[in-house]
Amino acid sequence: MKRNIAKFSFLLFSAILLTSCSGSKASADKSSVAYADITKPESITIMTHTFVKDETGESEAAITKKFKEDTGIELIVNQVSDNNYYEFVNVALAADDKTDVIELGSVYYPSAAMYDLLWDMTDIFEQSDVKNKIDNYYVDALKINNRLYGFPLSKGNGTITYVRKDWMKQLNISDPKNFDEYYNMLKKFKNLGDDIIPITAAGLIGTESPYRTYLPEFYQDALPDIYYKDGKYIDGMSEPAMKEAVERMRNAYEDGLFDPDIIKNRTSDCRDKFFNGKVAVFNYWAGNWANNLHINLTKNQGESAVVEPIAPISEIKYIERPPVALAIPKTCKNPEGVFKYFLEYSHDASDGEILFSLGIEGKNYEIKNGVYEPILVGAYYTPELSMALNPLPIDINERIKSSTKLFDENSVMEQLPAISKESGSLLPELNVIRKETIESIVTGEMTVDEGFKDYEKRASKMVQRALNDLNETMLPEDAENSSQSKGE
Repeated sequence: MKRNIAKFSFLLFSAILLTSCSGSKASADKSSVAYADITKPESITIMTHTFVKDETGESEAAITKKFKEDTGIELIVNQVSDNNYYEFVNVALAADDKTDVIELGSVYYPSAAMYDLLWDMTDIFEQSDVKNKIDNYYVDALKINNRLYGFPLSKGNGTITYVRKDWMKQLNISDPKNFDEYYNMLKKFKNLGDDIIPITAAGLIGTESPYRTYLPEFYQDALPDIYYKDGKYIDGMSEPAMKEAVERMRNAYEDGLFDPDIIKNRTSDCRDKFFNGKVAVFNYWAGNWANNLHINLTKNQGESAVVEPIAPISEIKYIERPPVALAIPKTCKNPEGVFKYFLEYSHDASDGEILFSLGIEGKNYEIKNGVYEPILVGAYYTPELSMALNPLPIDINERIKSSTKLFDENSVMEQLPAISKESGSLLPELNVIRKETIESIVTGEMTVDEGFKDYEKRASKMVQRALNDLNETMLPEDAENSSQSKGE
């Protein structure tokens, strides 16, 4: 159901873009206001689905009240549920001049930028104080044609491989160093019992970018999407690496190593199976989920059950999704003021970031010996995903901290989805064909050769149209900066 909603939302999004805009690529609409001359807005309205969520609304009210006390600006939060979020975004981008900041993720951010719906914040960011306070690696990840149309909400984060370490100890298994050792580990887990699932995942291919996020050991360097390589955009489904990845998955399916329900699983199904002691390996989000998995597993299976993340095998790095973008629509009347007094203030590695990552002192956190200790977790940004070069002294659970560190040290940033006028309109149908191709091969309905021949027959014309448009409209400098490890 979630996949259908996402597909519907993107189709609706594309339709509104096509009817409301004539351009097909983002313009460099430079700000004419100098940073020192920026006018403070009286109010700022944000559209979000990740702000503080509580039934009473007290936390949101407390944060917006404190924001006004500190800045003199009224903060209006329009919070929309996940399922309906992009339907509201569509309308706001096409016809609304009241919304000042909109959260955009996945394909929606580059799509809106390509259709010239977002304010270009490149020049103001370059002049800003925040540029020198945060890791610009995450800012660069959101650049399109070397221009910035969205500020990163936080680090993008991604998934890491969690393993039942108590079972590894029982079987005398060490952390796998390469794919062969990893595969043999799964085989040994299968021998623990008929009801044991060596590895589970929410599908053989993700429903949104990064599409390979839940099975990185099997995909390795294969990417079932259009991406930039060797000076041009290509179709990853036609690369030799993709055939090799599907063969690895097919073997695992035939050997009974995959969850039998892998095709129809939702992430909640996978979590439930893991919590109930049925699953040995589960690739899931770093950070908070390291602690959540531990809490729920031990609650159901006892304190002897141990789950820990492992370092990636030699063939892979973990995959970081591009950050969620906080974008300012071009209809905003004072975009410079919104940038300075909301985006910059809330990422200032000081009072603003504390307010938006922890909340209110005495309600959401307390300060002990100079360290911020959470009482109730819940504000806007996730503390362990702070981009600050000099992080605030926030007390973070050790499991959360160590899994985040492991991920940060062993991850690569995924490219932004390659979106142009043509590729964006074709993406929903191409995603369906990719999914059906991979599933039919892995489950044995088709051989590898039959499956990819069928893909070529069904998708080749659409792919060529998308590639032609992308290679004509996208600047190579932008793509060459994508998919880099931190520090490269």
